[in-house]
Amino acid sequence: MIDITYDRSQKIYTWTDPSSGEVFTAPPGAANKASLFQAAVGMLEPELYAAAIALIDDHPQLERVTWKGVEIVCTGGVDAFAVPENGVVAMVASSDGSGRYAISQTERDYECQCAHFQDLAAPVTMNGRWCKHVTAYRLYLRVREDRF
Repeated sequence: MIDITYDRSQKIYTWTDPSSGEVFTAPPGAANKASLFQAAVGMLEPELYAAAIALIDDHPQLERVTWKGVEIVCTGGVDAFAVPENGVVAMVASSDGSGRYAISQTERDYECQCAHFQDLAAPVTMNGRWCKHVTAYRLYLRVREDRF
């Protein structure tokens, strides 16, 4: 898990590399925190980082859901099934930790139970609709799954 903290007295975000003990900082702001997270992923999970960058390069409209999906993968939030159960191939944690969403595989795509996906608000590419849960599952398959 990548633990980024905010020091209110110093007004900086900090992250400590667990392997070297080196402390990295970023000024306040959501974009700066996101940049620090991305740098940490690049250092700790280079294969996941490369997969995320490749996905964003191919589909820039997926940048937000891609980094949310990376967070879910980093926290172990993807539970993929070796054999689908009633069409469900995985359960993916919600990003706020309040539950899990079923990912189903259809003939041509993946589907998610989350409101973002169901309300048709999730970004669409030629490869289907991508909420953060579907993105997390796809990234998981690419970098974590060892059965394929």
